[in-house]
Amino acid sequence: MAEGLTISSSSSLSDMSAIAIASAIANVEPAGPSAQLVSRYDLEKGQKQVNIPLWSRLTAAALTEGVMINAPQQVAVTVKNLTASEHGLLTFLSDRLTRQNNENIVSEVGQFQGLGVGRLREQDVIALYDAVTGLSIPGAGNAGNFRHIAGAVAYLKTDNSSAQQGPAPGKVNGIFHPEQIRRFVQEATSVQAGGSVGMAAQPIPTGMTADIVENYFRGNEQLFNTRIWESGLIERDGSGDSKGCVHVPQAFALGMHNEITAESMRVPRLRGEDLVTTAEWGEIEINDEWAVEFYSAADVIS
Repeated sequence: MAEGLTISSSSSLSDMSAIAIASAIANVEPAGPSAQLVSRYDLEKGQKQVNIPLWSRLTAAALTEGVMINAPQQVAVTVKNLTASEHGLLTFLSDRLTRQNNENIVSEVGQFQGLGVGRLREQDVIALYDAVTGLSIPGAGNAGNFRHIAGAVAYLKTDNSSAQQGPAPGKVNGIFHPEQIRRFVQEATSVQAGGSVGMAAQPIPTGMTADIVENYFRGNEQLFNTRIWESGLIERDGSGDSKGCVHVPQAFALGMHNEITAESMRVPRLRGEDLVTTAEWGEIEINDEWAVEFYSAADVIS
């Protein structure tokens, strides 16, 4: 009978990969909400890229009875090319480590690898916000408030450019830094940032205010028909400002070629296993007028 077999031995590689990938898949999505709030395109096997057509608008005109329509309009289309690239990470599990733990160590590694892949995908989508040029509000150093969210929605639902495809369609989402959301809560509840002025020294009122404080707008509340989402991966710059975004899903696209894959390989000279988790995706801005950059103060409460 062989001695010294561990969970990371070659006899259980398939089981190890299955445990890791199950945990990785379960944890890649919770890493951030932004990737779930954009249009998604799945690239099939053999596809290098997905082509996303943006059709130009056609203009109707008043007609006169019996008079021929003599000015046919051509249909123009702009094609956005979305390609996917590989992302991933590697973790080494030593035999000694796995001998001193049960199989949950594999599940935990899969969990953290899934979160790592999910965070990178979230950051890639967030990076698109900085490319939005149509409208940026309220500006560095300014606290974002309900008025700015209402203004962003009004902008999206307005026909801003004849070169675009008209007002933004469908549901609007707002993705913000936690400190940007904190300012919404203070505005809604009159709870001050600190000190003993006004509501800061008083009990939180019951009713709507208490509900807002409890839910804290993290995907539970809507403002001006805009669902509010929090992403702690939105960066804060050196001046304490962050760039969130108010947009419809069609403003951005995420192309997924391979959702997530986990593989393990025995490394005898190191007496352990390499566990590799990879995924393939690409991201792109589709329509600049269907997103508003929310650039505002996000410095820490004092």
